Amino acid sequence: MSQTNNNKWNISREKGEKYAHQYIIGILKGSNKNTIPLSELIILLNLRTKHIKLINHSRIKPFSVYLRCIYGTILNFMDQFNFYGVIKKNADTHIKLFETALYNNLYKNKLNEIMSNDYTEWVMVDTEDFILI
Repeated sequence: MSQTNNNKWNISREKGEKYAHQYIIGILKGSNKNTIPLSELIILLNLRTKHIKLINHSRIKPFSVYLRCIYGTILNFMDQFNFYGVIKKNADTHIKLFETALYNNLYKNKLNEIMSNDYTEWVMVDTEDFILI
């Protein structure tokens, strides 16, 4: 459920989602077996994104508050993507990164976008026009 009504942020939903994936995936990749307790993930996410000024109603908010306001809960955000797994162990909730095709394509597309932006001035040359010596 999206709760974007009456929530005015200085960042678009697309950009916020991009940042969320970037930092959450980085945290999960740096953890043991790509798994981390949700409470620890939230702390690390807020620490690693504190340089991003997220403003709601003229107040700077941590990244976890942004995700909660936009998606209802952080778990709702995770449930929208098949490369995040939610594991419940007794009273604890852990988040796991599954390196699925969708996850790999997300980063392959990002890499292709970066490559195409860097090399837009290149001209492809056909090797048949040259004589190899």
